[in-house]
Amino acid sequence: MTTIKDISKHVGVSVSTVSRALNSSGYVSPEVKRKVMAAAEELGYIPNETARTLNTSISKVIGVLVPDITNPFFPKIIRGIEDAALEKGYRIIIGNTDHDAEKEKKYVEMFHQNNCLGIISATWSIDGPGANSRIPIVLLDRVVDDSISVQADHYKGGMLQAEHLIDSGATKILLIQGPDTYSSFVDRYNGALGTLKHNNIEFSILEYGPSADPMGNINDGIIRKYDGFICPNDLLAYRLLNFMYENGVEVPAEARVIGYDDLEFSKYVYPSLTTIRQPAYELGEKALKTLLEYKDGIVTDKRNFDVQLIKRNST
Repeated sequence: MTTIKDISKHVGVSVSTVSRALNSSGYVSPEVKRKVMAAAEELGYIPNETARTLNTSISKVIGVLVPDITNPFFPKIIRGIEDAALEKGYRIIIGNTDHDAEKEKKYVEMFHQNNCLGIISATWSIDGPGANSRIPIVLLDRVVDDSISVQADHYKGGMLQAEHLIDSGATKILLIQGPDTYSSFVDRYNGALGTLKHNNIEFSILEYGPSADPMGNINDGIIRKYDGFICPNDLLAYRLLNFMYENGVEVPAEARVIGYDDLEFSKYVYPSLTTIRQPAYELGEKALKTLLEYKDGIVTDKRNFDVQLIKRNST
């Protein structure tokens, strides 16, 4: 494996000069720097990231926090972050918090110990353990006051959910609330709620309790009482469709169901799920670029992505 000593011999300059040229950490004449960089490429030099971190007190590693890696929404976001990071010469460390504030706190500490350049967080409690972070933080799809964040336009997404059910003929709608600790769920809930009220549609709200699995409050009587169901995400919509199938409720003839996220499985479940598409991969890409801009002193408070109604057979 090529070392900076090999480059030093190849170019005919000192090891310290090679180090300064590779790390841009001191003066080196443009001509010498050009020769060093050319030699590094010719000899196949791969930087020792650990050594570089010790020298510069910062690494080319970025910490990424997600609340639930088993949720199919997050791997797509992570892929967007990773691809954008690799393109810029960075790597990522992923921390899966399982909605546990203490676990998140330990990951934040680990990111600091590894001199990570910054953190991209899609967790719900980053305003707690991460509030005193010494490195830049960009919140992804989870927004708190005074934060740098990247998210989809969830309020519009909730409006689209309600408008589509109304347009499809639903007259009595159940609005299923998502966890209010997530700004994304709050915004889509408020968007749907405002639209239902504005259109004078008969509706009820299934609230999300502290321990709550909304499906625990769904029964045969409830699914036959309404002809439209607004779900906070696709995962819950899948479960609702399955429950309706098991109880003989025909979708969409007797009940219309709309989800949120447009996960890959949404086109394959039966019936295929009408949903709101938010661009998960692009959100990840933008979060990485925003973090690098933040590091360089370019600050934009919030970056919102548009959402899109995807019509399928469940409505």
